[in-house]
Amino acid sequence: MTRRLKILHLSHDWLNLDSSKGLAALAACSLGSTLVAAFLLLRSFFAHVAPCCALSFTFQLRKQQAKLRYTLTDCKAAHSVDDCPGMVVLDAELCLLAPPDDEEEERRAQRASKLLDPVEHLEQWRVICIDFHRFRAKCPDKCKELIRQGIPEFLRGSVWQKLALSRELLHKHPKDIYEQMRRVQTAPCEGDIVRDINRTFPKHVLYRDKQGLGQQQLLNVLRAYSIFNAEVGYCQGMGFICGVLLMYMGEDDAFLMLISLLENYRMAGLFMPNLPLLNKYFFQLQRLLEINLPLLHEHLTEQGVEPTMYASQWFMTVCIYNFPFSTVVRVWDIFLAEGVKIIFRIALALLKLNQEALLHQSFEQILQTLKQAPSAVESEVLIKTALNIKLKNKTLKDIESEWLSQMSPGL
Repeated sequence: MTRRLKILHLSHDWLNLDSSKGLAALAACSLGSTLVAAFLLLRSFFAHVAPCCALSFTFQLRKQQAKLRYTLTDCKAAHSVDDCPGMVVLDAELCLLAPPDDEEEERRAQRASKLLDPVEHLEQWRVICIDFHRFRAKCPDKCKELIRQGIPEFLRGSVWQKLALSRELLHKHPKDIYEQMRRVQTAPCEGDIVRDINRTFPKHVLYRDKQGLGQQQLLNVLRAYSIFNAEVGYCQGMGFICGVLLMYMGEDDAFLMLISLLENYRMAGLFMPNLPLLNKYFFQLQRLLEINLPLLHEHLTEQGVEPTMYASQWFMTVCIYNFPFSTVVRVWDIFLAEGVKIIFRIALALLKLNQEALLHQSFEQILQTLKQAPSAVESEVLIKTALNIKLKNKTLKDIESEWLSQMSPGL
């Protein structure tokens, strides 16, 4: 089991190695087993050389009596890959086969309450990432379940980019778009960015050193984006978002992720003048609070407490500011897969978990409690509570229509 864990907990840097570096790294490591070395060599070959070959690859997982067999077959249709100029990768059909088992139904029923097996979870993710988009299209419910359980740390950056379709933006923009923005001499927002750099994760090892590598990367990406999208430019909350992205990917990928977030996830309205999207979110949260927690809604209204007073950073930083990092990455996993609903759920969960105390507090005490709430609750408890809150897209759409009618009463 110890050796097995060593294999599974390889740094995500391994996945970024080219084939020659992979072989060098393999020669340098001492895992103590020819079998393990062969497995890693095959994995490196498959990830970086096999795009030129037709493969039939079977990886069988065993955990006690349970079995899941992932079979990669029918390697026929080819499509081009941006990461491998001049090469093609074979479009593979990913099949999930569950052999008959007398205890299968019982295991399915207990899945929700069963503690997550980290080894099985990592094994599933490692194979799924062979063709993530195909798996997500064929097994959306299973993919959703796995993402909600948490993306493995060493795969998180890669999966985030797949969920956000950030590299697909290179079909729309020049491949060197980031370098083009970097070469622009003047950036109107550069002074504001430099001023805020030291306030972004000041205790994190990557950003705490003034003018260190992390701060320089943060400046580079934010400056480049402010030039790329002059209408949005720069807003303070963008620093926290970019800071998290740079913990899992390089500058050019973080830049593409910012573009995707502000365009595909429509986050630009959070940072534009007058914060139009943020105002809509406040209105929606107020209505959701009235629907889900009517007693607390009534009490907060009596005390004059509105979402504008406590929820700004929850929405603008997508639950980064003042949240434990273990919660941040779990929320981002779900946000990139499911959209903004998770932020409303997290907000309602924080209010629900603190409802008993809030009902007996006055204005200042309420604001203090809600300020401390994100850091005072365990990640797993908060995520579980949030996901148990029923929230349909139609509900958000209906509330949005109400908000629009109030904003434009004459239409």
